[in-house]
Amino acid sequence: MEPRAGCMLGVNRTTKGDRLLEFEFLRLEAGADGVAYLASPAGRPETRFALVEASEKRAVFENRQHDFPRRILYWLHGDGRLHARIEGARDGKPASMEWTWSRVATK
Repeated sequence: MEPRAGCMLGVNRTTKGDRLLEFEFLRLEAGADGVAYLASPAGRPETRFALVEASEKRAVFENRQHDFPRRILYWLHGDGRLHARIEGARDGKPASMEWTWSRVATK
């Protein structure tokens, strides 16, 4: 959703065929302590990630106290695709996951 009243809301849903694999509620919020990304995967309580880097086509959020992920990165590629990457540690080893989305026409 577009920004309004210092907040943006979003939802992510990952499916395979007719099967729901995962979902997440997202909120970007501007407050006295800066911009934060609040993630609530699978309906769990939210986790806060502070904005630590921002440019016209890239945003990086961090929460160094969280296990996984500790960093969330979003960037726009030159062809208009949106990329996201999460980074952190699992079982004491570096771990990451990455996604790419393309805009599609809606009905």
